[in-house]
Amino acid sequence: MGEWRGSVWQASRDRHARFARGEEEGFILITLLLIIAVLFPVVIAFYSKTQINLLQAGNFRDTIQAVRMARSGIEAVTGILKADDDSYDALSDKWATIPALTIGDEKVEISVTDEDRKLNVNRLVGEDGKVDAGVQAQLKDLIKRLGGKEEIVGALVDWIDADDTVTDPGGAETDYYKELGYAVKNGPLDSLEELLLVKGFDKDLVQGRGLAKFLTVAPTDGKLNLNTAPFELLYGLGLGGPPGPRGGDRGLNDNIVAAIISQRGKEPFKTMEEVTGMSEMGLEAPKGIADQKVDSSVFSVRIKCKLGKIDKDVTAVLKRDKKTVTVISWKES
Repeated sequence: MGEWRGSVWQASRDRHARFARGEEEGFILITLLLIIAVLFPVVIAFYSKTQINLLQAGNFRDTIQAVRMARSGIEAVTGILKADDDSYDALSDKWATIPALTIGDEKVEISVTDEDRKLNVNRLVGEDGKVDAGVQAQLKDLIKRLGGKEEIVGALVDWIDADDTVTDPGGAETDYYKELGYAVKNGPLDSLEELLLVKGFDKDLVQGRGLAKFLTVAPTDGKLNLNTAPFELLYGLGLGGPPGPRGGDRGLNDNIVAAIISQRGKEPFKTMEEVTGMSEMGLEAPKGIADQKVDSSVFSVRIKCKLGKIDKDVTAVLKRDKKTVTVISWKES
């Protein structure tokens, strides 16, 4: 009987021991689960943060590389302009025909535009505060050709000139812009986007109908390169000059414009004498033609770089003086 009681007691102790161990193991398991539950979000957050940091580091690296690529592109264009024959410039020159470059995930597009093919809108008002009749007439003619109202040129005159006298017709000075919540500039435009602030110059005309692509605020000398100027601007040459049988205030006729475009398409004009000596000019070339040129000195360069997920857009304006090329403005986006 004693032995039986002893075995029962031993079995009971064993059951209690196993139960205690089970409770202990269950507690440890629950504790581990709690720890995992607490730490799991931390680990995930740490992993996510690490991934974000790696992504940011990669984007920063690609951004730096894209900027370097853009600067290399500017240097390449500078070299091309230095090596180019600066006595004349045409759309067949190397600076105007740079191909896009793609290597793996890297893509670089370079476009060069001579600003001397455009009408310098800031020359509408001279340093003496007087309106340049030639630029005014050209601008009116261009706006009219694009379907706009030519009287809005008066508002642009008022935007640029320093006085507070409203130019008639279409002008606008302090009182008009005060109601819009901003002041009249009374100075030259810093960018073509600024045109949208001027009375009458809306998005439809400036962007939709393409007025902006014919204008520039770059520091050009005001003369058009007859090798590159668009026909819309060629028609306006001679406007604003003294009236006379050769055209004066009537601009160029269709025959002269067509002849210029046809000839330069075959071979660029290398001298102004080649232009003024064309048979279509008659005995004497119109003053609007004789006052122009066949070379360019100011160029805008736009470089679009794509590297991984990074897109970099850089625009620079270069000024060439013989074999010296200077960067006069730089914009990144």
